[in-house]
Amino acid sequence: MTSKPLPSLIAVIDVGTHKTASLLGQIIDGKARMLSFSERRTDGVVKGTVTDLEKLTQCVHEVVNDIERGSGRAVEQIYLSLSGPAAEGERVKGFVAVPAHDGKVTAKDVTEAIQSAKRLEPPAGRATILYMRQPTMLDNRPVSNPVGMAGKRLEVNFWRVTMEEGNMRMRVGMVNGMSIKVRDFILASHAAACATASDADKQGVLVIDMGAGTTDWILYYKEHILCAGSIPVGGEHLTNDLSVALRISRETAEDLKLRFGSAMHRDNDVNQTIWKDGDKGVGDQQFNRGTITQVLSLRYQETIEFVRKDVLRRLEAIFPGHAVKLDQNMIPSGVILTGGSASLADAAEAVQLVTGLSARVGVPNFENESLRKPEYAGVVGLMTAAIADAPPPVRRPRGFLDQLKELFRL
Repeated sequence: MTSKPLPSLIAVIDVGTHKTASLLGQIIDGKARMLSFSERRTDGVVKGTVTDLEKLTQCVHEVVNDIERGSGRAVEQIYLSLSGPAAEGERVKGFVAVPAHDGKVTAKDVTEAIQSAKRLEPPAGRATILYMRQPTMLDNRPVSNPVGMAGKRLEVNFWRVTMEEGNMRMRVGMVNGMSIKVRDFILASHAAACATASDADKQGVLVIDMGAGTTDWILYYKEHILCAGSIPVGGEHLTNDLSVALRISRETAEDLKLRFGSAMHRDNDVNQTIWKDGDKGVGDQQFNRGTITQVLSLRYQETIEFVRKDVLRRLEAIFPGHAVKLDQNMIPSGVILTGGSASLADAAEAVQLVTGLSARVGVPNFENESLRKPEYAGVVGLMTAAIADAPPPVRRPRGFLDQLKELFRL
């Protein structure tokens, strides 16, 4: 890929079900120095789906205003995260028969194969948001750069992310309403991986980003994105389950989850009595810790099982007729768990139990210590991905079709 110039400032916004975070960085020698950060509670989003555009727009405007005030700089363009069921992915392929007499692949052959893949129309009513490169194949052999190599059949593959056109138009318009341009969209699970997974990990790793309303995942193999998906279940579902089981408010359930919860239920938990306030006074409430861990562990492990099945379903669609296994041979680096719900006690152990793979909690490596937490992997990774991808600037489009062509470089 040809390197493209970066702007001196990069602003990113990660819209989640529970919170919306924004980060503004100054690019120095290809690295970001944080200028300002903002975090606000998200309104108008349920399970990753926008339900109230006016409330969400206000939230986005607030975080943008926050980082502008905090830095004393004006934001002209931003990167937006894409997550949840609205962003659907699929594999698309492009082929070309190598025409040269000596069978050597040229740059023109590669370009034609890429164009062949991108000519495939998305489903009716959906717009293509992203093309994420997958391995290139020459005579069914993976190659990093086929130019100059000899072969008969060149195949390029992409993981294509699409979104319903109205949903996409709504997100772009939400930002354009502030006279700010959307420079690009970045898949949220890819951003989380950029913050927590090394290049060595990406030889084979499954990154699970478990947020409040959705659990996004992405699978890397040989440093390429193999597939990605989203489950409309997250940390708030654990809270809801606990609220119903104990007949308490969601606020109390959230507090108990964070202080006493676990993704693993153990026999000795039933022997522990806990108190909500801890003073055992009038009005204090007592609970059995075994009930808490049993409720939470069931939902947590069920969510990871949903992810495991979704990964297998997509792999079977990519490799029809082949037995697909999620094992150490395919995923040697195991699972990296991140997002707000990764902070639940024993989360990595629960993931290992369900998947049979090694697992660890992913924490972003960032200059600001306050953002070195799993729940900030998304916004930190957006900055990392934006620097790495560096797409060309987006000019203000004249109409919706022009907007698609300009924004998504179709």
